Formats: sequence, structure tokens, C-alpha cells
Amino acid sequence: MVEGSHGQEIARKKFLEHSQVIGSNKCIECHESEIEAWKETSHYGNRDLHQNEKAAEIASKMGISSPSKIRSSGLCTQCHFTVQKMGTAPANVIDGVSCESCHGGAKDWLDLHNTGDRRESDDSDSAKSERIAKASAAGLIYPEAIHNVAANCFSCHIITDEKLVNQGGHPAGSESFELVSWIKGEVQHNFFESKGSTNADTPIDRQRLLFVVGKSLEMEYSMRGLARAKEKADYGSAMGRRCVGTRKAIDQIVETLGADAPEQLMKIQEVISAPGLLKFFNVEPLNAAADQVETLIEALVESTDGSSLGAIDSLIPTDGKGSTYHP
Repeated sequence: MVEGSHGQEIARKKFLEHSQVIGSNKCIECHESEIEAWKETSHYGNRDLHQNEKAAEIASKMGISSPSKIRSSGLCTQCHFTVQKMGTAPANVIDGVSCESCHGGAKDWLDLHNTGDRRESDDSDSAKSERIAKASAAGLIYPEAIHNVAANCFSCHIITDEKLVNQGGHPAGSESFELVSWIKGEVQHNFFESKGSTNADTPIDRQRLLFVVGKSLEMEYSMRGLARAKEKADYGSAMGRRCVGTRKAIDQIVETLGADAPEQLMKIQEVISAPGLLKFFNVEPLNAAADQVETLIEALVESTDGSSLGAIDSLIPTDGKGSTYHP
């Protein structure tokens, strides 16, 4: 794990806290429509990854003796499956990428999250805030915590294991992964206000902020990946290309916003544009820049709600990735 990397810390916790996983059957009691939406996604389909020919090929190159062992190898389970450990029994895969993969193992926060009737108008703002604070402190990655949610996505969608790419032939990350296009596509599950009847579109202000945060996080993670590369091979080259491409995307966002560009975003642009930064074996400057970007993202989310970012609407993808579920 790279010190200071928010997403890597999330990934580490996902790997270590299998004892906190209770399974999606507990979620369906209140979130039936969300569960039905999840079942239409490639996240859900990961439960059958061990039957995938390409996955078996990668596993073999990494010394995993048979496809069935994909479901027991930490190399694969950390991102592709939901793993549960109960008592002294061995950890066991119970699903593909599921509710708790994205929102945290629920054992300590489920009861806090369930307190009160969250869908009723008499759920006061103060009661809601208190409940969210307590559940978040207990491990819930709350949907409104944009930085946490998005960092969790990137902790798997940009690979951290150089050997897995150079030796195993695994992609260095989800190709052209763009946060908003997935959140308004097959991952969309906005049923709260309609009490489960309508999968509402993500508000445009939130899309704008997610778009900017997504590009900034991609830059952070790509710089950490380039810093991690020990040799000039597939992994490092892919991270370098991603750094350059994402830097150009951030330049375009700042240019498009002009005077409306948030101070934190302009500072991110300054940090990532330092001469000679994006190169192999430049470990300390790359990690220091990534740490700065991480801090600036957090400050950006705290100070900006997306309402002032309307100039970038033309840059935000209009189409979602995959089919959006509607009841």
C-alpha cells in the first residue's frame, strides 16, 4: 500500500475485514429495487469469473493452479468478489462485486443505518445527519461522500500489482474508465426518493462534481502506479500513458471553466504539470504529487457542490455504460 493513498487504504480494509461482511440478503430487506438493479450489472456477473477463459489464462500465468482457485486467491478476490469470514471458518466467496464491496462491510453499521424510517418526511435533518455520522464512523461508505465512493471505485479499476500486469497479462486498469458514464449507466441505483419505484437520474450538479473528482482521482492513482513501476514494461507504460491522457483532460476542464474553475482544481493542474514529473522511477516526486492531489480533491468536495461548474456540461458523457435498470 502506498502511504497516503486514500483508495489504497480502502482496498486494504476491504481485504482485511472479511469478518465485517454480512451479505446482500440483509440489504434486500429495505433495498429490493437496488438489488434488482445490481443483478443486471457486470459487478454481479463477477461471481462466475472463474469460468472466464481469459481469467483462467491470467491465473495460470500467476501460478494459480486451476480456475476454481480464482475464488480463493487473494490476488483475485480483493477486487472481483465479495468475501465473508465467519468465526474460525475459512474465508469464503459469497458473491461478485456486491453492496458491501462498494459501501463497506456492514456488520458494525447496519443497525445504525437502519435506525428510523429513512423514507418518511418526519426523518429530520438532524436525525439523518446523526445517523449518517455514526454509520460512517462504523465503516459505511455513504453515497453522498463523493470522495470516498469514487476512491473506492478507483481502488479496483486501476491496478496496483505490477506483476499481475507484466507477468499475468491482466489489463493495467479498466480501459477508458470514466466515473460518470458508469454511474449514469448500469451502476445507477437511485431509488431512495421514490421508495423503490423509479431509478432517478443523477442530478446534473452531482454529475459535474463526479466528473471532476473522477478525473482528479484518475490522475492521483495513475501517478501512484507510475511511481510503483520497477521496470519499463507494460504496467509502467500503461500508467505513464494514463497520466499523460488524464493530465490533458484536466487541462481541458480548467480551460473550459475559465474563471469559474475552483481554486483546488487549478492547484491540481499546477501540481501535475511540474516539469519532469511524469517519468519512470521518479518515485518520491510522483507520490508527493499524488498526496497533494488527494488532499486537494478532499478540499474540492468540501467547498464545491457542482452548481458553478455548468461550463463543463458538454464534456460530461451523455450516454451511460451498459443498460440502466428500471423497475
